[in-house]
Amino acid sequence: MKCYLFNAENGLYAGETFEDSDMLADEDGVTIIPPPEYRHGQVPVFDRAQHRWVVIPVSTARQLLNLGTDNTMETYQ
Repeated sequence: MKCYLFNAENGLYAGETFEDSDMLADEDGVTIIPPPEYRHGQVPVFDRAQHRWVVIPVSTARQLLNLGTDNTMETYQ
C-alpha cells in the first residue's frame, strides 16, 4: 500500500513509500492520506489532530524546525 511519510515531531512531509497495511498501525509518521499539490516555496505538513495535510510557506516550515515538538497547525493557517 502506498503511504506518505512525515516527521513525527513536526509533521513536515518526508516522502512516500510502500508498506504492508498491517504495519501501518504500529508506525509513527506514516499516513495513507496523500499530501495536496504544492508549489515551489511551499511544503505540506501533516496535522495529526485533524488528520489532514496543510500547505505552508517554506519560511514557516523553517520556524517549525526550530520549534521542535509544537504540532499545532492552527498558528500557521
